[in-house]
Amino acid sequence: MLNDKKALIENLLKFGYIKTEKVRKAMETVDREKFIPNELKPYAYLDRPLPLEEGQTISAPHMVAVICEKLELEEGMNVLEIGTGFGYNAAVISEAMNKKRTGI
Repeated sequence: MLNDKKALIENLLKFGYIKTEKVRKAMETVDREKFIPNELKPYAYLDRPLPLEEGQTISAPHMVAVICEKLELEEGMNVLEIGTGFGYNAAVISEAMNKKRTGI
């Protein structure tokens, strides 16, 4: 699975979805397979949304990278994400900002 993750990140860099070092590091650090059901773990590093519960999906990795890049995330920023689903996007955003996880 580690090779799949590495290949995915290389493709996201190659196609310009990842532009900054902080987003690259965040995508490398956050393990997508921790946010999906066990039966979908073999597909964790395909660049596509995956089904979750109740009709929800986990976003495709390229979309998570695009969101992080467009937000121009900086340490100390506050980000409110509505409808975080299973938390993958929020975890990548948090990691890109060097934030520790906190709850409300």
